Amino acid sequence: MDKKKVVCTCYGVTNGDLEKAVKNGAQSFKEVKKATKVACACGHCKDKAKKRVKKLLEEEK
Repeated sequence: MDKKKVVCTCYGVTNGDLEKAVKNGAQSFKEVKKATKVACACGHCKDKAKKRVKKLLEEEK
């Protein structure tokens, strides 16, 4: 995974930002969204971001 790859162009959220949010204790997509603002504007990235966060949360277990 490229940590510098932008997932949310509206807020410039990267894969690394999503990973950081999970490592800092976010336990759901809603919590990651609150921490990073991913999918808070146009919503175009929501499905991709949800899949990425789900995978990150599974890896944390």
